[in-house]
Amino acid sequence: MESNRQDVTALNHETFVPENLIFDSFWNAFGDLSIGIIVIDRNATIRFFNSMAGYFMGIQPLLVLGKPFQESLSETKILETLSTGIPHYDKQRMINGKQLKCSSIPIKIQGKIVSAVEFMLDNTEKTSIMKQLKDQREKYDLLDGLIDATFEELGAVDKDGRLTYISKKSAQNLGFSRHEILGIDMSTIDKKCFLKKVANTGVPYVGKISRAHKKPIPVMVTPILDEDKVSGAVCRSVFTDMAEAKESIARIQRLDGPRKAEGHPKRVSGCRFSIDDIIGKSKTLAYAKKKALRVAEGDSTILITGESGTGKELFAQAIHMASLRRKGPFVRVNCAGIPESLLESELFGYEPGSFTGAGKEGKPGKFELAHNGTIFLDEAGDMSMGMQAKVLRVIQENEIERVGGSSIYEVDVRIICATNKDLWDMVNKGQFREDLYYRLDVVNIHVPPLRERTGDIPFLIEHFIPIINKRANSSVRVVSQEVMDCILSYDWPGNVRELKNVLEGAMNLNIGESIDMEALPSRVRKKMTGQPLFKPVGSEGRVLEFKDRKAVEKAMIEQALSLKNGNKRQAAIYLNMCRSTFYNKLKTYKIDGPIKIHQSRTAGREG
Repeated sequence: MESNRQDVTALNHETFVPENLIFDSFWNAFGDLSIGIIVIDRNATIRFFNSMAGYFMGIQPLLVLGKPFQESLSETKILETLSTGIPHYDKQRMINGKQLKCSSIPIKIQGKIVSAVEFMLDNTEKTSIMKQLKDQREKYDLLDGLIDATFEELGAVDKDGRLTYISKKSAQNLGFSRHEILGIDMSTIDKKCFLKKVANTGVPYVGKISRAHKKPIPVMVTPILDEDKVSGAVCRSVFTDMAEAKESIARIQRLDGPRKAEGHPKRVSGCRFSIDDIIGKSKTLAYAKKKALRVAEGDSTILITGESGTGKELFAQAIHMASLRRKGPFVRVNCAGIPESLLESELFGYEPGSFTGAGKEGKPGKFELAHNGTIFLDEAGDMSMGMQAKVLRVIQENEIERVGGSSIYEVDVRIICATNKDLWDMVNKGQFREDLYYRLDVVNIHVPPLRERTGDIPFLIEHFIPIINKRANSSVRVVSQEVMDCILSYDWPGNVRELKNVLEGAMNLNIGESIDMEALPSRVRKKMTGQPLFKPVGSEGRVLEFKDRKAVEKAMIEQALSLKNGNKRQAAIYLNMCRSTFYNKLKTYKIDGPIKIHQSRTAGREG
C-alpha cells in the first residue's frame, strides 16, 4: 500500500513526472506525422524532435535530442514562447530554403510553463499554387476585358443548351448579371435565341439580335465541335449594328471580286429533324407519328416502309431525337448508294493494309461510329445476301469484325431500317433472308404516300414556301386557286420530295407573290387540263363532266354518300379524306342527308 501512495504522490508532483508523460505521449502520437514538431522542456532542452522536423531543419533528430536548444537550432520562435508564455504564429517563414507555416504554443501545468511546442507545416507547394492561380486570374481578367471590348454579343452553351459563358455586355443586354444566368437553360432566358437549336442540330445560323432601345446587332451562331460530335454552340457578333455589317460586306465584295467557292464542305453532325418537323394533320400520318413516338421509348429494331420521297429518314431522325439515345450519334448509311465492294468496309471498318488502297491507320466503320447511338440503314432491301448475313450477326451478337482484322468489337447501337420494297415478297422470292426479315421487322412503321393524304398538301406548301424563298430569292407568298386545284388533282408519284421540287422549280420561274399555272411543269398541268377532275355517274349511266372545282367536289361527296348508303364515316374513307375535313365540307356544301342512287334514277325516268 505504501508503495502505491508514493506512486500517486509522484504523479501529482508539479515538476518532472508530468513532463515525462507529456514527452512520451508526443512520441507515441506524433512521431510519424507529416507535420514537423519540436518540444523543449522548461530548461530549453530538446525533448521531442520528429522526423519531419528534421527534414525541414536539415538535421538528424537523434543528434539534437537531449541537447540545449540554443546549441542546435536558432530559426524558430519556440524559445520566445517558452520565456513569455505567449503563443506565436508565422504564416510564412523561410527555413532551410523551404516556405513553412509555423506556430509555437506553451504547455502549462497548474499555471506554470513546463514546456513549449513548435509546429511546422510545408507551405511551399500551396504558395506556388496560389501564385499560379493569381497569374491565371490576371490573364483571365485581361482576356475578359479584351472580349468585352471586341464583341457586342458573345455567349456559349453546352450540348443541352445550358449557358457556359456570357460576356458582361451580353448579360447586361438581357437584363441580368453574369452570375445570375450562368448554368441556366438558354431557352428559358430568351425563347428566340438560336443557341440551343444550333447545339442540337449542328447547323450554323446567321441572323440578328434585337434588344429594347438598341439597334439590331448581326450575329453568327456556330456549333462547337469536339472531333465529330457537337458539344455546344457559340453566338458572337462581328459588327455593332446592321449598317456597319452591310457596309463591311459590300467593301469585302468589292475587294475580293466574285465570290469563291469554299474549299471544304461544311460538316454537319447529329439530327436535323424532330417529330414536330413532320408536316401534316391527316389521320394516317398522325397514326404513324404517334406510333413513332411510342416506339422511341424502347430500344427495339424498327423497319420504316413507304414509297420513295415520303420522308422515311425524317421518321428515323425523329425517333432518334425522341429516344434515350438522342445524345449519342445518328449515323446514316445508304445501302443502295454504296457499291457492294465498298459497303462492307463502310459498315464494319477495316484494318491497316487489309486491301489495296486501305489507309495506313485503318478506319472505323459506321457501326463503330454509331456506338451508344442509332444507325439508319436506308434502302436496306438493296443489300446482297452475303451482307445481310453479316448485318444479322451484328443484330444477334452486338459484335462486329473489321475487314482484314481478327479482333472483335462490341457495339451498342439501335438499328432503324427503311425500304421502299416489299421485303416479305422478296423473302418469298429468295432475295431476302427470312431470319433477317424477322429481326428487322420487330416494329413496322408505314409512311403513307402523298396521294393518300392530299389534305396535308396545303400544310406542306405553307411550310415549304418560306424555306424555298430564301434559296430561290423569290417573293412568293401563296399559290393561286387554279394551281392549288391542279396540285390537289395530281397523284404525286414522287410524294413529298416531288412536291417540294415542283414548288422550287415554279418559284424560280414565277414572277410575283402568287404562283401561276404557267410556272408548273407540264406533267402536272396536264393532269388539270387534259381531263376533268371527277366524272360522277348520272342517270342511265351518263357521265357528267364538271369544270367548276366546287361543283365537282360536291358531286364527289354526294356520290360517295350514295355508294355507302349515307354512312359518313365510310364515305370519308372511300374519298381518302380526313373525317373532320369531310364534315366541314358537308357544312360548306350544305349536304344535310344521304343521296340515294335509286332516287336519282327514278327522277331520270320521270323526266
